Amino acid sequence: MRALSYQQKSYGLVFMALVAVMLLVGLLAKLSLVQQYQYAYTELSHQVLLIRDQVFKVKVSDNQSYDNLSQSLVRVERQVQHLQQLLQEPSGEGASIIVDNAMRFHANEFSLGVENLVANLETLLRLKISQEYSTHTVSLLQQELLGRYADAESKMYIFALIAGTPQMGDTHSPVFTTSQYQSLAIHSELLVKLDEQIKLKSQQVFDNKVNSNLAVQARFWLTLVDDIKFNLLLVIFCLLLIFAINYRVQQREQNRKESKIRHELSESEKEKAQLSLVAEHAQDAIIITDDTGRVTWVNKGFVNLSGYSPEEIKGKKPGAVLQGENTSKHEVDRIRQGIMRQESIKSELINYHKDGSEYWIDIAINPIWGPEGKLTNYIAVERDSTERKQMQSELEQAVIKADVSNKAKSTFLATMSHELRTPLNGILGMAQIIEPSIENPEHRQQIRILLESGNHLTSLLNDILDFSKVEEGKLCLEDEPFQLSTVIDPIISTYSPICAEKNIGFEVKNSINSAQSFRGDKARVRQIIYNLLSNSVKFTQSGRITLSFSQALGETAESGIAIVIQDSGIGIRQDRLESIFDPFTQAESSTTRQYGGTGLGLSIVKQLVELMGGKIQVSSRIGLGTRFDIFIALERAKNVTYDIDTQPVTQVLPEKLRILIAEDNKVNALVAKTFCQRLGHTVEIAYNGLEAINILKHRQFELIIMDNHMPEMDGIEATEYIRKTLKLSVPVFACTADVFKEAHDNMIQAGANHVLTKPLQEQSFRDALSQFAHLVRKPQGAETADNKVVALSRHQPQELNTTEADIDYRQLRVSVANDAHRFSLYINEFNEFAEASITKLISAYDDDNAADIYQLSRLISDKAESFFSARIQTLSREIADTLEGGDSVLSSQLELERLQHLINLLEVNIHQNQRLLQEQSNDSSTEVG
Repeated sequence: MRALSYQQKSYGLVFMALVAVMLLVGLLAKLSLVQQYQYAYTELSHQVLLIRDQVFKVKVSDNQSYDNLSQSLVRVERQVQHLQQLLQEPSGEGASIIVDNAMRFHANEFSLGVENLVANLETLLRLKISQEYSTHTVSLLQQELLGRYADAESKMYIFALIAGTPQMGDTHSPVFTTSQYQSLAIHSELLVKLDEQIKLKSQQVFDNKVNSNLAVQARFWLTLVDDIKFNLLLVIFCLLLIFAINYRVQQREQNRKESKIRHELSESEKEKAQLSLVAEHAQDAIIITDDTGRVTWVNKGFVNLSGYSPEEIKGKKPGAVLQGENTSKHEVDRIRQGIMRQESIKSELINYHKDGSEYWIDIAINPIWGPEGKLTNYIAVERDSTERKQMQSELEQAVIKADVSNKAKSTFLATMSHELRTPLNGILGMAQIIEPSIENPEHRQQIRILLESGNHLTSLLNDILDFSKVEEGKLCLEDEPFQLSTVIDPIISTYSPICAEKNIGFEVKNSINSAQSFRGDKARVRQIIYNLLSNSVKFTQSGRITLSFSQALGETAESGIAIVIQDSGIGIRQDRLESIFDPFTQAESSTTRQYGGTGLGLSIVKQLVELMGGKIQVSSRIGLGTRFDIFIALERAKNVTYDIDTQPVTQVLPEKLRILIAEDNKVNALVAKTFCQRLGHTVEIAYNGLEAINILKHRQFELIIMDNHMPEMDGIEATEYIRKTLKLSVPVFACTADVFKEAHDNMIQAGANHVLTKPLQEQSFRDALSQFAHLVRKPQGAETADNKVVALSRHQPQELNTTEADIDYRQLRVSVANDAHRFSLYINEFNEFAEASITKLISAYDDDNAADIYQLSRLISDKAESFFSARIQTLSREIADTLEGGDSVLSSQLELERLQHLINLLEVNIHQNQRLLQEQSNDSSTEVG
């Protein structure tokens, strides 16, 4: 068994001493209490015996003695009862512990004995009083009878009666007939009985049991006191023994400490000798000064570093000898202030060698205090940091070069992306132009493959551009309210059919209240999830993919959402997890060959998450799948709800416009021209900005499509010239392969109404025409300025141009897994929503209620997104952005035209939906027939 430590022994002895002291205190308290009861019961015993003796001596004639005895008996009885009550119900917690059952038992016995004795004494006292009274009465009656009857016979009868032996004589004697004689007979007889009772009661009073009971009580209390005293002596002995043991333990510990101190002193002396040796021969320079800062000692390291001998530096201040022209004045002042405040200080500065050469040092100066708290010395340690400073300078230059290289890389990526988009625009544009005119199914399939490949290439370019934007700090996040359903619904619609096609499960778990709104960049949140889900789908061949949403708090208690994406895919090796978010990195070298991709997706996800103040973590096991845990900081917004009733509508795309296209690339010009001619417009092409300006000086157009980068005059210069010099208000659609925000902003600032991004998509061009129809609509026999909207209105079906309908039925069918019934329900749901929204918009405009229009526009934008209607979504979002804040701007003609345009778009889609549902119904009837 391991020996007990000093601390354990001390604690044990202290505990034992405390227990002994507590026992000692308890025994002393019990002794005091028991002695009090002993004295009380002894005193009561004496009083009882004294009263007993006095009772036998009492005389009736002495009334005062009788009263005193009666009071004494009552007092003794009360004292006995009081003592008994104290023992039965002791006052105080300590007394209740001290009093035991034996004490209570003996108290009860004593009380019963005293009570019986007192009762007998009281009875005896009463009997003696009665006896005295009867004797006195007999004497009086005798004297009266003797005085009345003096004859001898009567006297004989009287004395015989008094003696207790009445004589029988002549019953007619006068003495027998008197009442006095009869009373004398009665009292004489009573005296005889009283004598007998007094003898009996006296015998009971002097019974040996009384004396023996009192003796037992006395012995009990005396024995109890002796036992307590013995226990006291025993506890005191134990306490003394504990103190003796403790003294021995303390003595051993003291000896051990003294031995340890002696050993430490010996080791300290050895250490001091070694430290002295170290200080003397250390490479770092060590300087000791007095309290005024003058050198008293230096080591060899100082001599080697500075070139000055100890004799040359002693008695001088180091700064006066070592500092020179290039020594930082700021650092010197800082050191001087620290020394004046008697504080420790660190610094880095230039010193000068004895030969005049410069060298850098890291210096640490510390004050030394004497035993009385008085400053005695300063110790300075200097280390040569010249090589480190040179390396630091070289590193700074390398960082600058790396930054320049990194910027050059980002610029290169952006430039290459721009240059690639120009031919890509031609490829995709021509493919879109060719597709509708191809009758051969095989050729049509080939064109579709070409379009899909082009779109894939576009997504890769977008990844590269997103990466470049993040690296250059040019990626801006939107801050707008949205509900999570507008993020989740498109994800479900997109990935449910994709997963079903691969025969893998796809489950979405959302524990966030559907009514809860957030503020943030909804599109970037969706992009994060899309990128991660794309990876999961790509690398999962069987099993399932789970997407979970919940509310959460960040590391600094900021509110946001937690997103978990779990798949059962091929997994990632542990040694690759740390680098999985690095740009251009994939888990395995074979991944690119087998699955494709740039390796930028996860890097962009990580940087987007961090831009949103969030965090992303990944865990994975080979063959079992991968899990991504994302936290995105999103501020909770006020919940937006709006009741929608039921009621119809749409608008017309501008027709037969005269359009000028300024584009230096002939293929891109041909693509744009074909898109315009398909819609029935006439087109003229200018191959640079200057040529476009010259054409506009002589001819009018309803729309200009302006490329950005062109020879002789670029798009920005040409647009500024159109607005500022030619003073033309004709709508201008800028068209550029540059997707950076600055480029778009520059075009808008120059006067463009809208910016189209290359590669140009026919649908995006149609969306732009639809969005700005109020500006580009050709007048019918009048100037465009007269074509004003004066009030919001509905249209008849024959007035609508169904080419503006843009619900993507293909994607919508995919989102419902090609379920015809659900597809029809969704279409009817949109129609009801759109009808009700039109009614609400017209009503809100009539009431000049900008807040209601803002809320409706937000709802329409969300609904349009879930139905893949880009035109409605874009236009309604622009209206909401304009009205955000609640200020009414409904009086402007532009906003009125935009609202009418939105109503027209809703009407067009309603009408197109009704036609589609009718066609489906007819097809079903034909099949049944």
